[in-house]
Amino acid sequence: MKKIKLMLIALFMIGNIAAEESAHIYLVRPFDFGAAMAAVYGGKKYYQMQHWIDLDSHKFGVVNSLTYYKLEVQPGSHNITGYVGNLPYDDIKKNQPNYSLTINALAGQDYYVKIDEKKFKIAQIDKNKFMKLQQGANPVQYAGFIAFKDEKFYNEEGQQIDEKTGKVIEGDYSQPHLAQAGKSAQKAKTIQSDVDSNIPQTKKESDNTYALIIANEDYQFVDPVNFASHDGEVFKEYCIKTLGIPEKQVRYCSNASYGVISGGVDWLKYALNNFEGSKAIVYYCGHGIPDEKTGDAYIVPVDGKGTNTATCYSLNKLYTTLAATKAVNVTYFMDACFTGANKEGSMLVAARGVAREAKKEKLDGNAVVFSASSADETAMTYPEKGHGLFTYFLLKKLQETSGDVTYDELAGYINKNVKKEAFLINEKPQTPVVATSPKAASSWKSMKLK
Repeated sequence: MKKIKLMLIALFMIGNIAAEESAHIYLVRPFDFGAAMAAVYGGKKYYQMQHWIDLDSHKFGVVNSLTYYKLEVQPGSHNITGYVGNLPYDDIKKNQPNYSLTINALAGQDYYVKIDEKKFKIAQIDKNKFMKLQQGANPVQYAGFIAFKDEKFYNEEGQQIDEKTGKVIEGDYSQPHLAQAGKSAQKAKTIQSDVDSNIPQTKKESDNTYALIIANEDYQFVDPVNFASHDGEVFKEYCIKTLGIPEKQVRYCSNASYGVISGGVDWLKYALNNFEGSKAIVYYCGHGIPDEKTGDAYIVPVDGKGTNTATCYSLNKLYTTLAATKAVNVTYFMDACFTGANKEGSMLVAARGVAREAKKEKLDGNAVVFSASSADETAMTYPEKGHGLFTYFLLKKLQETSGDVTYDELAGYINKNVKKEAFLINEKPQTPVVATSPKAASSWKSMKLK
């Protein structure tokens, strides 16, 4: 009898040890009203800056406002280091001051770490404060579960998945994971399309072209835009490989806040004004809304609200800012509609907008705008291909022609195929359109990207 009791006690202890072999760190970046208002009204732009995080000297990525991560780690000492700014990660790490915190994690224990985006600090908080942040007027949202303990990646159901494909896998997954905030566990599922491989490569360098790519998928206040991050990533590959734009002349902004968008436009403006003969490509996929009173169109940053255009980036501002530069020409690809939410103020839907027509923005300079939809239509997705419908056929034509295609041919191909597939897939109209500035009206059809 004593032997049985001892065995049961031993098994119970072993079970407890096995269950408590990990520790968890909840990394949270809440909303800071004061910092946000400082950004909106032109003060110190705390809220507009990205917060890059390293865990134990490994790149974790950008932690967006109003999100939190659950990190699984081995018991022991762990260092969390933050860097603040809108420069590329390597430049920020090299040149910017940092803030850090060391957690001495015990097995089976949970630790809560808060990023203070106004004071550029990181501090440990207790569970009660963390719960208040979840339940507050601006509650933080779950972003993902990442196991640094064994370098494995999981979906929200706790199943181990392949980081690139999002498919559930069995056995060990030994590839190191360097997480990015935009790639939360539940968003990691990426469908591989025919345009994602066999990307044509050119030997000719387009060293006078600059590209700004903004891909907004994981919104904090409105519904996500499915496949937007994937759209942006693959379009970037075509810019570099097919169009020959040097990588350092391509700025890719995934899940961009207002500040990141503004910083990207300023970067492009500087290049166009200071390097003679420069051309620009601007690509955007994400939500758009109109101002309810004026009809002016706005890009919705990931931290913007669909009911408040003050938190969004004016499309007219984008066009006029770049039109005032010395650019030879500026080409826009807008895989978004600007129809916004309904009068009751409900959130933007996942399909990329609810129908309300925005007014046509005035174009100056030498500008051409390829838009995914017209009037009060919605810019839809192509789930089978893992892309926005407009972006898929844009990429497909670049793939088929190796980028050697006139704007007239590109517009015709996109229009024909998007209209057809929108009807077959969704039984809804989607009609891509082209708009030009007066200066480009007679020449745009013969223009090319390379």
